[in-house]
Amino acid sequence: MKLTSNLKGQLAVSRAELRALELGFIPSRPIFDNRYDLIIDDSKTLKRIQVKYADGIVSSTDGSVRVKLEYTDRTHHTYTYKKGETDGLIVYIPKIDKLCLFPPKIYEGKKTLCVRIKPTKNNQKKKVIDAKTTFGRLVITDKIL
Repeated sequence: MKLTSNLKGQLAVSRAELRALELGFIPSRPIFDNRYDLIIDDSKTLKRIQVKYADGIVSSTDGSVRVKLEYTDRTHHTYTYKKGETDGLIVYIPKIDKLCLFPPKIYEGKKTLCVRIKPTKNNQKKKVIDAKTTFGRLVITDKIL
């Protein structure tokens, strides 16, 4: 079976749901198309989470994947995520089999996001979004959501 972009998206959402359950949270999916794919209940609050599948290679660098954040409608209007639309972005990176959650400040207003899956050759740390880095309390990585 060929993995289409729709199947990749569903796979990423399913992985995020499973991980949330493993960590003791309750995931839910909205029944209508929305700007987020999951609602995660941590028994205190509900978080609106957008989920992306990241396998796009960045041509200008080695060791990064590109996450497409923009959406273009039929009238060729391009949308990016605006403040208040979501509470987090989960990126599933199949090359390293990892889920990473980023806070809105990392992706709001951007068309793409480049996430490092290998260290930089020059050891640059500033302005590098590393898949191993965790952000805040809601991170779905190896231990916490």
